Amino acid sequence: MASAAALSMAASAQEPGFFVGLDTSVGIAQGSSSTKNGGGFGGGGVVENIKFGTTTGIGVHAGYKFDHHLSGFLSYQHVQGDIDWDARFPQFAQTTNFSGTATSNAILVNVAYDWLPSDTTTIRATAGVGATFNKLSGVTERFEGTFVSDVEDHTETSPIAQIGASIQHYVTPKTALGLNATVSYTGGFKTGATRSGNLGRTEINPYEIDSVWRASLGVSLQTRF
Repeated sequence: MASAAALSMAASAQEPGFFVGLDTSVGIAQGSSSTKNGGGFGGGGVVENIKFGTTTGIGVHAGYKFDHHLSGFLSYQHVQGDIDWDARFPQFAQTTNFSGTATSNAILVNVAYDWLPSDTTTIRATAGVGATFNKLSGVTERFEGTFVSDVEDHTETSPIAQIGASIQHYVTPKTALGLNATVSYTGGFKTGATRSGNLGRTEINPYEIDSVWRASLGVSLQTRF
């Protein structure tokens, strides 16, 4: 009986078919900036000291397993975390601080290759490309801890590329739990072009955060049918 169940589970894990899954993750991020003329009153703000907080993510995926090794799937990922940076104004010998939330909503087309070390365990390598909608929201500007302004939200569309590796274990013939690791290039973020504060609503040169990379660890639940 046990042997028959194991054979049934192995056959199901390896056979072609459709699958869907739910993904969760936590991770880190880093980025740079080429902004040297941000801010109001003629700009001049140089972005420095960019810091990302811990990111959290949730997503879904759906695809088709073509044979024992090759799969293709679409995925949606929602990733969010805190962000903080300084803007140095050399002409005024002052530095202001900005803090807010960086959110990405990404859609990717992916391919996967599976190795089968046992009847119920799969090692998977993935690669995907797509588009991500990167939003800076709730950005507040402060000078020496004192409120200066709230900066307009903005969403920037960027390309995304991602590679990953995972281990999946089939707990039933159709359902697998996975441990996943991914690294992704998620493009850039940009603030809006206005701010609201002590001087009312004024225009600014936007601040940009470029070349953002993320690394994440997560768990997944996948079902075949």
